[in-house]
Amino acid sequence: MKTILRILLVFALVAAATFAVIHYSGDTGKPPFAGRLTIHFTCDASGRLEPCGCFTGQHGGLTRLRTWLEEQKMTNPVIKLDAGGAIAGVADHDIIQYRYMTRAYATMGFAALNMGGREAMVPAETITTLAKSSPVPLLSASLVRADDRKPLLDAYRILDVEGLRVGVLGLVSPKSVPTPGEGVAVLSLNEAVDRHLPELAAKTDCIILLAFADENEMRRLAKDYYEFALILGGDVPGPTQEVLRENDSMILFTTNQARTVGTLAATVSGTDRKRLIDPAYEIQLLWDEIPQHEELMAMVREYRTEIRKTPLAIDDPKTVDPNAIPGVASTATYVGSAACKTCHLKDYEIWEKSGHAHAFETLVKNGSDADPHCISCHTIGFGKPSGYRRPMGSGSMVDVGCESCHGPASEHIAKYVHGKPTQFKFRPLGPGDCKTCHYGEFSRPFEWDKFWPGIAHGKNVK
Repeated sequence: MKTILRILLVFALVAAATFAVIHYSGDTGKPPFAGRLTIHFTCDASGRLEPCGCFTGQHGGLTRLRTWLEEQKMTNPVIKLDAGGAIAGVADHDIIQYRYMTRAYATMGFAALNMGGREAMVPAETITTLAKSSPVPLLSASLVRADDRKPLLDAYRILDVEGLRVGVLGLVSPKSVPTPGEGVAVLSLNEAVDRHLPELAAKTDCIILLAFADENEMRRLAKDYYEFALILGGDVPGPTQEVLRENDSMILFTTNQARTVGTLAATVSGTDRKRLIDPAYEIQLLWDEIPQHEELMAMVREYRTEIRKTPLAIDDPKTVDPNAIPGVASTATYVGSAACKTCHLKDYEIWEKSGHAHAFETLVKNGSDADPHCISCHTIGFGKPSGYRRPMGSGSMVDVGCESCHGPASEHIAKYVHGKPTQFKFRPLGPGDCKTCHYGEFSRPFEWDKFWPGIAHGKNVK
C-alpha cells in the first residue's frame, strides 16, 4: 500500500511540475530558460562594410566583426542586436550601401536592426521599401507617417530563446534626428514606449530596449519604465567601459563606426518579470589583426560593382551641393592643380612629391574609385558643379590637389594672370581644414606638427 502511495505521489509531483512549465512558457511548449545569456551588440556602424583602406592599421568594419563573432566559442544562447546608425547617410548611394549592410548583418545572425538618427532622415517610402527587402527585421516604435501617425515599421520583435520570450523594442530620440525624412515624424520617447510597452510586456518574459538616444535619455527611460531588463544604445561620444545601472535596468552603449562590439553575459533570474544578474561585460575593439571575412569581402566587391554601374544623383553636374549655404553661389570654379604651376612652381613640386598627388591611385588599387563615400577625399571638388565627376575617371580633378584645401581658383587666376578685376580672396587655412578628411578611421591620429612638415609650402616656408 505504501509503495502504491509513493508512486501516486511521484506522478502527482511530475504532473504539477509539467503544468507549471507549460503555464509559464505560454504557447512555446518549452521549459523556461534558466542560465546564462550572451548578447552581442553594435551601434553607429555608419556604412562601414569594411575599413576604407586609406591607411594601414585600420580597425573595424563588418568584415572584421563577422570574423570575430565566428571565433567566439559560446556555450550560452546568444542574441545579436544593432542599436541603430548603420546607414551612412541619406543619398541614393547610401541607400544602396545600406542594403548590403543588412545582408551582412543577416550573415552574422543579427536578430534586429534599430533605426537610428540617420535612418530617420530617410524618406518614409524608402524606409518601408528597405524594410521589405531587409533579411534582418528593421524596428522602430518611434518612426511614424507624418500624415496619419501610423507606424512605419514593426515596433518590436519577440525572440524565443530556449523557452524564454525576449522582447526587443526599438526607439530613436527626436533629439538625434536633425531633419526627419520626407513623410516621417518622430514620436517622443515616452509616447513611443507607451504605445507598445503594455502589449509587449504581456507577451514576453524579458525586454531589451534598443535606444538610439543619449545617456541621460537612456537613464530617464530606465527610471520611467521598470519593464526594461537591458537598454542598449546609442547616440553617445564613446562606449561604456562598465555596466551602468538605473532602477532595475542595465544600460550599455557603444559607437565608433563599426570599430567596436559590446558583449554582455548575464544570468536570467526571476519568476515573473525576468531580470539579468551577475553581468560580465566587455567592449571589444576590432583590431586590424583580425582578418576580414572572405564572404563579406565578396559582398563588398559586389557592392562596388553595383555602385560603379549605377547612375547616381551626385553624377549630375546640376546637383546642388548639400553643404552649400542656401542662396549663396560661388563665383569661382575649379581649374585643376596644373593651373597653379606657372606662378607657384616650388609649391607645385612639393605637392608632386607628396601622397596627396597620388591619392586617387589608392582608390583604383582597392577598386573603390567609383564609391562616392571614398571619392570626396581623393579628388578636387567632388559633388560641386565644377569639381570632379565620377564618369571622368581620371584627369585634372583627381588626387588631393591645391584646390582641395584652398578652394576653387578661377577667380584667383583671373586676377593675377589675366589682370581682371575680382573681389576674390582665399580664406586662411588651418589644422581644422585637414580634419575634414584626416579623422577617425580615415587617418592615423592627426597631429598638425607631424603632418604639416611633409607638405609645408607657401610664401612663409623656405
